[in-house]
Amino acid sequence: MVIHKEYALRRFCEVPLKHELSKCLLEKICVHPALLKKLVFVTSREYLSNTMVVSQMGTADVGFELQLGSESEYLTLVNGDLRREKQQTREAPIQDPLKAWDVLLDFNGILHVQLVFKEETPDWYEEIAVPNEAIPPAALAAGYSAFIREQVDLILWAITLKGQIDEALRTRDEELFVKSVRLYKEVCHSCFWTL
Repeated sequence: MVIHKEYALRRFCEVPLKHELSKCLLEKICVHPALLKKLVFVTSREYLSNTMVVSQMGTADVGFELQLGSESEYLTLVNGDLRREKQQTREAPIQDPLKAWDVLLDFNGILHVQLVFKEETPDWYEEIAVPNEAIPPAALAAGYSAFIREQVDLILWAITLKGQIDEALRTRDEELFVKSVRLYKEVCHSCFWTL
């Protein structure tokens, strides 16, 4: 059986929702084909941009929240120190479904929707919801963590080598320059990210 977005929203509304106006919003979305096409149901909204969460009565999660915008994290080198910086372009979260409707009418893009159930997640939702690929499965978490640590080490090594290259150029040390450039190229080739 193929589950459609409208069917999923209507099934979700069959039980009481934590925020009573959420049902009204979901019903409006159901009869708005252009907005319905923008929805992507997810198992978790963590690390995703443009998210909406709606919870059933009796859950520990927030009743309703619409969060638009994005967040990115990157590493920068400032005065020889590696710094982790976050750039956020998020609007303040909207927790009123009626205000969310006005915002969604002008929304362009994909909206990641997480429906939170009081009891076990029903089969019909598991069929339509896509896993959040930003969160590795538990079985892969250890390997994923090791991969990230290795990549961070490579980045740090590349930064150190870049400093050595600059120093070799400044002091006109040809031997250090050749050695550092060779290693720098190998590190850049092994690194997942473009340096």
